[in-house]
Amino acid sequence: MDSMRKAVMKRIFLASLALLAFAGTAAAHGRSELVTSVGRAADNADIDIIRLAYRRSLTSDVRWWMPTLVEFGGGIWRVPDLAGSTQRFDLHATPVWRADFARTYVEGGIGAYMLSHTINNNTTHLATSFEFGSHAGAGLRLGTHGETRVGIALQHLSNGGIKQPNGGVNFMLVVASFPL
Repeated sequence: MDSMRKAVMKRIFLASLALLAFAGTAAAHGRSELVTSVGRAADNADIDIIRLAYRRSLTSDVRWWMPTLVEFGGGIWRVPDLAGSTQRFDLHATPVWRADFARTYVEGGIGAYMLSHTINNNTTHLATSFEFGSHAGAGLRLGTHGETRVGIALQHLSNGGIKQPNGGVNFMLVVASFPL
């Protein structure tokens, strides 16, 4: 049953990535971008992650509490577990608040993540597959109109106390985004 679950999660993950990669080309209005990120857990150097996401700009709103973007994506984790080194997959949806300046940007977001499996090793304990994720990042805007971005971000994932243990995991990420 476990191998069947892994196969289904891999298919869902790959289908989601394909959908995210091509979703922006069919849109008639608004801006969209493809975001790639790679990172390592700050508290456990044995956990690595690679993510691909699609971001879509939302309707302009002058109220500061309204997000400026929505992000949908997925990732592949390399995670040591008490049962041995394994892979995990995640799918996520995150509203993002971004402020652009002349050649820089800052952003933050809080969203929901679904992991393919829980994590239990000597330093990291995620007791549920459902996690909340928050991130804060900053970087440079490149290109004629600043449409390409390269930056760094800090991210925290935890289940918000839904189930114990709730150790969470912190990531340091290198992020690049490209307009679609």
